Amino acid sequence: MWIEFQDKMRPFRVFSVQDVRKQFTSMNLMNLVRWQEKGYIMKLRNRWYAFNDSESSENMEWLAANLIYSPSYISLHTALSWYNLIPEMIATTTSVTTRKTNKFSTPLGSFDYHRIKPELFGFGYVFENMDSTGNSTSRQIMVANPQKSLLDFFYINSFYNTERDIRDLRLNETELGKIIVPEFYQYLERYQSKALENRIRKLTRLYSL
Repeated sequence: MWIEFQDKMRPFRVFSVQDVRKQFTSMNLMNLVRWQEKGYIMKLRNRWYAFNDSESSENMEWLAANLIYSPSYISLHTALSWYNLIPEMIATTTSVTTRKTNKFSTPLGSFDYHRIKPELFGFGYVFENMDSTGNSTSRQIMVANPQKSLLDFFYINSFYNTERDIRDLRLNETELGKIIVPEFYQYLERYQSKALENRIRKLTRLYSL
C-alpha cells in the first residue's frame, strides 16, 4: 500500500486528506497517522502533509505556504528577496491573504500571512513552476510580481513612512529599474490609499521611478 501511495501522491508534493481520498477512495485514513508515526510523511497543518524525505527547498516551502492557508500568494519580504529588490535572505515565508493575519510553524519552516482586502487580492501575481529538480508537478505556485510585491510591502508595513526609513531598506536600484512603471501605478490606484500614495511618492523621489 505504501509503495502505491508514494507513486500516486508524490507528484502532488504537498497533499491534503481530500487529495488522498480522491486517489484512494477506500483507503483507511489511519494509514496517514501510522506513516506519520513511522516518519514517512510529515504533518504540516490540519489536514495537509508532505513526504518526510522531500528536499527542503524554497519551492516546496512556497507551495506549502500557498496551500495550507488559502487563498494566499507569496509576497512582501519573501518575494522582494526573490526578485533581489532587498539584500536580505528571508527565513520566514511571507504571504498575503484575504483571511485573518496568521502565522504557522511547520516542519518545512515558518509561514507568516498578512491580511489584505479582497479587492486587493485578485491581481498582480503570477503562477510559477519553481521545481528545480525537473520533476513534473500539477501545482504551480502563486507569487506576487515585483510591482505588487512592493505595493503590498508598503501597504502592510506602514511604519516605513519617511525617506530615511525607505533608504534604510537598501532597495536594489538596478532591480527597481526593471519595474514595469505603468503597471505599478495602475496597481497603486486600486489600493485607494492616500497613506500608501504618500509612501510611494517618497520612494519615487529617492529612486526616480
